[in-house]
Amino acid sequence: MEITKAKPGNFCWFELATSDQAAAKKFYGGLFGWTANDNPMGPDAYYTMFQLRGKNVAAAYTMMPEQAKQGVPPHWGTYVAVTNVDDTIARAKSLGGSVLAGPMDV
Repeated sequence: MEITKAKPGNFCWFELATSDQAAAKKFYGGLFGWTANDNPMGPDAYYTMFQLRGKNVAAAYTMMPEQAKQGVPPHWGTYVAVTNVDDTIARAKSLGGSVLAGPMDV
């Protein structure tokens, strides 16, 4: 089954922040059969799209040195689809949540 648009409340994107992009590509390629397509983000930096059967399934990027200095470990970021991001942010705040990074289209 191919999903072209995630339903509100469902996870819709997965992004790996890693300290070793080459090792991550090898590991997830071997584990899940994902292929890797590197897209330049600047000098010596790539945003890797992981694909399965030609479809994007996740992505990876190398963490910034500042993140390592702050003790941020490699991690998977997950994104959740919503109908209205402004309403969702307002509701999250009313429930005691906070916004650490602004909303974005995925």
